[in-house]
Amino acid sequence: MNKLAIITILLLVIASSCGHRAEKNKKVESQADIATIADAQKSVFDEPDSSLTPHRLCAQELTTFDAILAAFPNGTTEYLNETTSVDKAFYFPAADIKESEYVKNVQVRYNYVAVLNRVIHSLEWFQRMATSPDKDPETVSKKDTLRWIKKSQNKMSVSLLDRALPNRTARKNADMIIAAYLKFDGKTDDDSAFSKTFNDYRSFELPGAASDEQLEEFEKAFWTWYDKKTLIPEIDDIVRLSMESNADSKVTDEQIANMRKVIESERDIDKRTILALEYIKLGSHLDGAVLLGEIIESGIYTKYLLEAWISWRANVQMEHSPSSFSVIANNYYDRMRVKCIDTIVRHCIQSEDRYAECLLDNLIFCEIVHRMGSIAGNSSFATAADLNYSEFIHPRLLKEDEQ
Repeated sequence: MNKLAIITILLLVIASSCGHRAEKNKKVESQADIATIADAQKSVFDEPDSSLTPHRLCAQELTTFDAILAAFPNGTTEYLNETTSVDKAFYFPAADIKESEYVKNVQVRYNYVAVLNRVIHSLEWFQRMATSPDKDPETVSKKDTLRWIKKSQNKMSVSLLDRALPNRTARKNADMIIAAYLKFDGKTDDDSAFSKTFNDYRSFELPGAASDEQLEEFEKAFWTWYDKKTLIPEIDDIVRLSMESNADSKVTDEQIANMRKVIESERDIDKRTILALEYIKLGSHLDGAVLLGEIIESGIYTKYLLEAWISWRANVQMEHSPSSFSVIANNYYDRMRVKCIDTIVRHCIQSEDRYAECLLDNLIFCEIVHRMGSIAGNSSFATAADLNYSEFIHPRLLKEDEQ
């Protein structure tokens, strides 16, 4: 599990990886206890108490309504372009995080993956251009291929990579994968020069990754640790709403508005995140993304931060476009990913939370939004669907064949 070869489609890693060593909140021991708590509390869909007022987590800047829209250039057909520069996609620990071997290893792990992700982002644009429905593959010339490859090259400066990868082997490998794409001729068969370098790059053993034993422990503890019902007794009923295809089961606009008021007034970060994760499924992509964005920007740790970032990213992209012919703002998404890394690193340093370290590795190894990642286009569509119907949903709500 230490190797980069473990990178798999983002959500599939979760059910078999991380955990938490201790539960801060008291568990509900029985269904009778749950019923008692539920009876004593109003539903999040009910009109909240008039004394509740919005509680701001931070001075939100990077994930506001306007900031999300600004992450995508207006009216462009240059689908490689986005407004966030590539250097923002790399992890450099915040000034308040003291230098240590642990922090250095986190930086190398993430930035090593980030280099590969920039190459993959470029490669997928080239592949989309080469397989466009309006082009006959037989008429795509060598000149076309080389022109598209040149245009797709991602500009990562030497100084950026030197700072990003303070590990001699990792830095050397980065030069090799970048050089391989510079020489790329469009061939991706197993024997091609690019594929061999690509696979060699993935086989490098990254420093400080969670051990197999640590991950195995987390797998066993995951759903006990992650169970949202201990914090929001009605959560199963809320989750079922987005799992139902019958429109009559949906909540009203007024109920959704009430839920938003509850979320904005909630001071407990875990509860706020749980509810925001369901709100985004029931409300608009953009409206919910702003709520999750504030949580991400706040720097306040919650065990639900990985899910929040994945949902935020999928919904922001869906709001812009689920198409494979669209701007996919992976630099912007990774800019917010490194915000999450800082948050989890601070928590791990302060608490020595081994399960949160597993959560961090899942965040590091989550793949980018793929240009041709679903039947509808880019992978945001498939990710949003998975979040609605299976991923991060407690097994008690799933059919046996979905668990």
